[in-house]
Amino acid sequence: MNKLIQALRKRALRHPDTTEGIACEGTALEKRTVKAGSKAFLFLGLSDAMFKLTDSAAEATRLGLKVGKSGWVSVKLDGAPPLARLEKWVDESYRAVAVRKKK
Repeated sequence: MNKLIQALRKRALRHPDTTEGIACEGTALEKRTVKAGSKAFLFLGLSDAMFKLTDSAAEATRLGLKVGKSGWVSVKLDGAPPLARLEKWVDESYRAVAVRKKK
C-alpha cells in the first residue's frame, strides 16, 4: 500500500466510531472505505482519495480539483497536495459525515 494512502487511512481511523470496509469489491471501482457509522467519509483507491469537503471546497477548486455538487472531491495522489492538507481534509470529511449522521 502506498505510503500516502497508509497515512490517510491511519488518520481517518483515529476518529471515534470509525470502521473500514471495501466499496465495489471485485470491480474496477473497488476502493477501501472508512466510515463514521454507516456513512463513508473517505474512499482510498490505488492512486486516488476521495473526501467530502465543506469549508475547504473553495480551496480545492483553487488547486484545480473538481468539487462535486455534494462536496465530494477526488484527488490523484501523484502530484497531490501536501500530506498536512490532505490530513486536514480527512478530518473535515469526517466532521461533514459524522455531524450530519447525528442530526
